[in-house]
Amino acid sequence: MRLDDVLVQSWKRHIHIRYNRGVIRRVLLVGIDSVMLPLCREPFKHLHGGTCQIETLDYCDDALMALRRQPFDLVLVLSLNAPWRAWPSLSNPTRFMGAKSAIIFLQQVRALHIRVPVLVVSQFPFTKEEALANGAFAFVDPFDVQELDRLVALALTADRQGPPGN
Repeated sequence: MRLDDVLVQSWKRHIHIRYNRGVIRRVLLVGIDSVMLPLCREPFKHLHGGTCQIETLDYCDDALMALRRQPFDLVLVLSLNAPWRAWPSLSNPTRFMGAKSAIIFLQQVRALHIRVPVLVVSQFPFTKEEALANGAFAFVDPFDVQELDRLVALALTADRQGPPGN
C-alpha cells in the first residue's frame, strides 16, 4: 500500500488511512452529508506520521455514545444542523433545532467531561462565536482546505487542553 492509499469500507462506514509509520489516530465525523464528507476527508490523506481511523456517524446522540465508549483524538462536526435521533431535552421539538444542534452537541460533550478537540466545519459563520464559547477547538470553512488541513493537524497534536491560544 502506498503512503496515501485509502481503504474505504462503506458498509461499516469506516475509512482507514494508512501511513508507513506512527500511531493510530481515531477521528469521528458527525453529521455526514454528501458534500462535506469528501471535503473533510481530504486533509487526512496529507497528514504524516500516523494512521487515521475515521468513523462517521450521522446523529449527534450516536456520536456522544461513541465518545463515551471509546476515546477519539478528534471530532469534526460537519453541519451546524447535524441531526439527533432524540433531542437532549424532551421539552424541545426535534424538528426545529437549526444551528443549535451543533452547539448543543458541544455542550453535551463538555458536560460529559469528554476531553477531545471538536472542530465545527461550516461555511456559515453566524454561530462561530457561540461554537467557540461552547468549547469548539476551532470553527472552519470547509472550502478553505489549507486552513482545515492546518487545524486538523494542530488538533491532532494538541494536548487536549482546549482551543488554540488557551
